[in-house]
Amino acid sequence: MSKALHIHPKDNTAVCTSEVKAGEEVEIIDSDGSRSFIKAESSIPFCNKIALTGIQEGGEVFKYGEVIGKAIAFIPKGTLVNHLNIASQPRSYADEYVLEGEQK
Repeated sequence: MSKALHIHPKDNTAVCTSEVKAGEEVEIIDSDGSRSFIKAESSIPFCNKIALTGIQEGGEVFKYGEVIGKAIAFIPKGTLVNHLNIASQPRSYADEYVLEGEQK
């Protein structure tokens, strides 16, 4: 059985730890150690993301508890999430810096 890591509770994706075939049951391992299962509706290559919920077009895609992009089309639960169905969300890392003595 394939496995995937659900890294942060906010994430609507999980990272597959092996290649997943369409129709296969995938065991989702949460950051707290709990486990659940999802049926893969598409094949997913090793180290790629699987959608844990349906993500609406324009909806935010989360990984590591952070927005990594927006869906450019509806992404069904159990399908591959990659550059073909999300637009990367650019970040201004410099705006996120907190310098010593500075408060945000």
